Amino acid sequence: MSPVVIIAIVVAVIIVVAVIASRLSSMPSAPKALAASTWTVTEVVKETPTTVSFGVDATVDFQPGQFVLLRPNASLPWRAYSFSRAPGQPLRLTVKRVENGKVSTHLTSQLTAGDKLEVKGPFGQFVLPAIVTKALFIAGGSGITPFLSWLHTLDGRGWPFAITFIIGNRSAQEQILKAELDALQQKSQGKLTCVHVTDDVQGPLTKELLGSLLEKVDVPSFIAMCGPEPMMNNARELATAKFPGVTVLEEKFSASPEVVGAGPGTTLELMQDGKVKPFEVKQGEHVLAAARRAGYDLPSGCEMGACGACRVKLIEGDIQIPDDACLSDAEKGQGYRLICVGSAKGKARFESSP
Repeated sequence: MSPVVIIAIVVAVIIVVAVIASRLSSMPSAPKALAASTWTVTEVVKETPTTVSFGVDATVDFQPGQFVLLRPNASLPWRAYSFSRAPGQPLRLTVKRVENGKVSTHLTSQLTAGDKLEVKGPFGQFVLPAIVTKALFIAGGSGITPFLSWLHTLDGRGWPFAITFIIGNRSAQEQILKAELDALQQKSQGKLTCVHVTDDVQGPLTKELLGSLLEKVDVPSFIAMCGPEPMMNNARELATAKFPGVTVLEEKFSASPEVVGAGPGTTLELMQDGKVKPFEVKQGEHVLAAARRAGYDLPSGCEMGACGACRVKLIEGDIQIPDDACLSDAEKGQGYRLICVGSAKGKARFESSP
């Protein structure tokens, strides 16, 4: 065999190997399942008749306003709870019991020092922007918890901007960490102004009442809100109308509801363990719910598009997700989607870890 032929064969082999390597590197990789840590409860403090705060023995690097997923044991679902102190302070989470809430009921009625908790995180994009000149915060009930993390952080920074904080609760008895909030307001030397509204005094924080309170607020450069969905809807509508163009940040404390339409469904294909697993998604149904209905066990966490635990990677087609889902533009561009809040209008194939 002549040297020319040998060289040609070697070059051809190199080209083939390069092509194969390129294709392998471009193949979508399955997102890894989130690992859980174990925390030990160090103390439990009853804040209100329905709320407790608890400390743990862990240290975690998190941003003010973020949350973790936790569960007391494997028989209970994962639920999202925010830190209520600043990074660098002893870790504390504050939980309010919700009606029919298995995890919140356990935590507020049965949790004791020494108990173990499974924890994943931290997660969340409810974090302060780099530049704020004046802020408006709106919270309802346990929605105050991520704001407390912010306020402790801002206290440590010397209160760099003025804040008006509107806080709604059912009664004075149910005001979470009120004494701590009062102390922060006093330390701020006028930078923090808290406006408390309770159902038993002013009445519920209705659209009309909230609108009247906003009339007294100077134009902010940043608005943040967290609380029950009806309050959030009213706050968003009023704030964006009164302060057009202002940045608005929201934190959701409840899973996105499933809305199933009457129209025909579509077939999606799940790639898992090297197998193709087809299943039907009804119109308006979230992909995670449809996969469960078909008997497929997929990773999940908060189930409100805020933690990324259910992240999958598209191979073909598309899965539509809300704008506020916790994926960066770069991740979306790479084909990642969150199936807990994602829906599909056409055929799609995606990959997930078991």
